[in-house]
Amino acid sequence: MLAERLVAHRGFRSRYPENTLLAHRAAVAAGARAIETDVQLSADLQPVLYHDATLKRVSGHRGRLDTRPLRELLQLPAHEPRRFGTAFAANTITPLAALAEWLHDQPGITAYVEAKGEAIEFAGIENCYRSIAGCLEPIASQCVLISFDYAFIAHARARGWPRCGLVLQRWRDHRSSELSSLCPEALFCDYRKVPARADLHELVPQVVLYEVADADLAVHWLGRGADRIETFDIGGLLQALAHHTL
Repeated sequence: MLAERLVAHRGFRSRYPENTLLAHRAAVAAGARAIETDVQLSADLQPVLYHDATLKRVSGHRGRLDTRPLRELLQLPAHEPRRFGTAFAANTITPLAALAEWLHDQPGITAYVEAKGEAIEFAGIENCYRSIAGCLEPIASQCVLISFDYAFIAHARARGWPRCGLVLQRWRDHRSSELSSLCPEALFCDYRKVPARADLHELVPQVVLYEVADADLAVHWLGRGADRIETFDIGGLLQALAHHTL
């Protein structure tokens, strides 16, 4: 099934503010069966959907996200004013708990939840893990914890999180015995880092390549052995790929 081969990168980002419940709902409405979202932590260690460490790009405010408690963050917009002007000015920052509550009613949806490096550095590995896992435990079977921080994923494995993946810093890292021992379910990688001669078919974990919006490029990488393609334009790519044979 075509939809099973795509991941909505930060939700339906091409049309809605990224990493918001609005964008994730729209992605699923467009046909997505898997979403990816980023998580940062508030000053009181509460997880929210957010990519950047600072508030300027998405919320139009100065300062770092982790200097404000959750109650303040939930009053701030998440509307990406540079991209959308005031169109989504009423949309506010989404707590991870709200995404988890929604996912509970979407049992067929897989969520790749990325712990951002700034959150891990701010709170420490255990505190960051505890904050995120505490929200996701009721829907753990639907959620794959991922991160560029390999030590965080090793810790999640050691603490018993059932589904884990890695976002590769370098392509060659997948050959590391240390990382192989984590038995990641998925390996995320920028497609531009994949060597021309790499055989994706030989890899045991699912290979998820980002960031792809072009149908021909998606077909190319799926043909080379990628299991899934991550895209900001989930609706557009689903429509475009409907005319291709995979």
